[in-house]
Amino acid sequence: MEVMRDLKTGGVIQQVTSLGGQVGVPTFSIYCASKWAVEGFTEAISKEVKPEWGIKFTCIEPGGFRTDWAGRSMDFGEKKNPAYDHINAREAMRKRHGTQAGDPAKAAKVFYDLAVMEEPPLRCIVGTDAYKSINQKLEAYSENVEKFEKLSNSTDVDGYKALSQMFM
Repeated sequence: MEVMRDLKTGGVIQQVTSLGGQVGVPTFSIYCASKWAVEGFTEAISKEVKPEWGIKFTCIEPGGFRTDWAGRSMDFGEKKNPAYDHINAREAMRKRHGTQAGDPAKAAKVFYDLAVMEEPPLRCIVGTDAYKSINQKLEAYSENVEKFEKLSNSTDVDGYKALSQMFM
């Protein structure tokens, strides 16, 4: 980013995160936490750069693709906590490996298309499974926000007057 800024070239920085950067996945809590961190970092820094620098950011959030991610490249610890015997990540990934909907070559084309857009989105879900999952999350999240609207808005200091939104 520093080179883009100093040379005034602009450009797009793509962060390949994951659907796991938006939706928590059982047995992948640490993985999801790392992806959520990249998502938050990218969103924040996208608001810090000056528009005249021409630097854009996109978090690419893929779902499942037929790569080796869920195959031999996935490592599992041998020591399992008995409190989590109801979840078997290894078995779940073995069943999923090779059955994902996503075609890696088609994903690469989407990555390229996003890179050459004049105004790329901050986030782009990639894959039909990810698209379905994020929409389910957005629906549930919206319902939850509305359900607790009164509670959420009950904490202002008496007489508080809102200032302009500095950070949005």
